[in-house]
Amino acid sequence: MGETAREYDPFSYELDEDPYPTYRWMRDRAPVYHNPRLDFYALTRFDDVHRALIDSDTYSSRYGTSLEFMDAPKDGSGLMIFMDPPEHNRYRALVSKVFTPRQIAALEPEVRRIARGYLDPLVGRDRFDVVREFTARLPMDVISALLGIPATDRRWVQEGSNAMLHRDPGSPLPRPEAFEAQKRVFAFFQEQMDERRKRPRDDLMTRLVQVDSVDEAGRTVRLTDQEIRGFLLLLATAGNETVTKFLATAYLELWRHPDQRRALAADASLIPGAVEETLRYDPPSQYQGRVALRDATLHGETIPEGAKVLLINGASGRDERKFPDPDRYDVHREIDLHLGLGYGRHLCLGASLARLESRIGIEELLHRFPDYEVSADGIERMHSSNVRGLAGLVLEPAN
Repeated sequence: MGETAREYDPFSYELDEDPYPTYRWMRDRAPVYHNPRLDFYALTRFDDVHRALIDSDTYSSRYGTSLEFMDAPKDGSGLMIFMDPPEHNRYRALVSKVFTPRQIAALEPEVRRIARGYLDPLVGRDRFDVVREFTARLPMDVISALLGIPATDRRWVQEGSNAMLHRDPGSPLPRPEAFEAQKRVFAFFQEQMDERRKRPRDDLMTRLVQVDSVDEAGRTVRLTDQEIRGFLLLLATAGNETVTKFLATAYLELWRHPDQRRALAADASLIPGAVEETLRYDPPSQYQGRVALRDATLHGETIPEGAKVLLINGASGRDERKFPDPDRYDVHREIDLHLGLGYGRHLCLGASLARLESRIGIEELLHRFPDYEVSADGIERMHSSNVRGLAGLVLEPAN
């Protein structure tokens, strides 16, 4: 890689500030990147990441998706993102029966009601932290309403999920309190599941404990308690974090690009396209971890069997081989495909919900605050090895 070689370290706070120049160097100079210090390979070009996401025969999800946890198979975890076919197929088929696009679309009035409930009290304020007062609250309330989590428990469940994802400087592993938070959240989910079995309700958690199907042998199969808890944890962590971070990123970029913000404020029909452009430009989920099940040769380099491989979808969205002028943020851009929410078998199951919340979150904020500034000291970045986003963003609406 020569004198100009760069190190890609997903645990680096400095990289968190702006990974995209490093991603460009990797795409151009090291499309099969190898980090011997941290012992992983990485793919950054759109076509390479796209192909790898659908090639579960070569790239396995069984070892986890975050670099710090990819040392051993995660069999029996109950987490769909840690499964390969055929186990993944059975699990996803069952969960998809109760988590349908039609059911998600029916949530729009409730999502809009929740969003308005947080944004209306901000009208007339000179400044406010839109993360702490809106984006960190909306997705957890939506997920809680969907699952039937009582309002009194929503905040601590969210705080627990955030604790599981946070990383301190210089340490790739979660804090000790993250494991305690996971135990507490799992215990809470189990209590809620047991309650639904005794007294079913009209919510997603009840449908998860009841859903079944018939396998090829004619046997009735259901989700295990561990699988249900795993799915609930994904919703409470990945589902919550994705929208929380996405919306803050969108508001930041719309401030940086006022012409784009004005276009959306004038024509809300452009907002779905703005959601896709933001997912391409700076997605909350930056990479998906895999382990190579066999040697794979790309661009004259061989990824050996057993190697950890990071499929950097965050880099793929800025690949000029796929997207013209990729560093330009353009809500009018026509996008046929991006990898901001994954692809293939592991396409984010909550993609429809994330898009619904994101569209409404942008629409409702711009309806109230079509023009705003970002405070000079109001940008606070969060830190995680594969989640990129803001922990704080202070907006100052124009009078």
